[in-house]
Amino acid sequence: MSAPPTDEMVLVNKIKAKRKELESYLAKTEPRNSRLINSSIIAGAFAAALTAGPGVGGEEFISTAKDMVSFGIPVWQALCLAASILSVIAVIANGMLKSHSLTTKITKTRACDAKLEGLETMLELNQVDLKQATQLYTQYLTEISHI
Repeated sequence: MSAPPTDEMVLVNKIKAKRKELESYLAKTEPRNSRLINSSIIAGAFAAALTAGPGVGGEEFISTAKDMVSFGIPVWQALCLAASILSVIAVIANGMLKSHSLTTKITKTRACDAKLEGLETMLELNQVDLKQATQLYTQYLTEISHI
């Protein structure tokens, strides 16, 4: 018959479970963060590029573009419309990124995971007593209240 788990092992198991939860959160959140950043950068760059042609090339650019494509509306209007749509996309992506504070949450989650890993190691090697380890565990969890 096996002995019941010690309090230290119970805490180690809790730490391992929390670290898996943090890993899952990061796996979901980091790609979303990257998509929002990339969307903002790409949409903003294309919006600038679309407005640069007529601004720099003037009438010559417009007439050349008109010969290449026909939208049924003046080329400058099509370019301005596309630039406006891309600018709105960039603003929305930036707003979502900032309003959800994803970068901050990811940083806090990574820092907490590192602290929990250290605490787990100290417990496994009997380098910290249970009372102090429990206090540290509780303290670390308050740093990631968003999860």
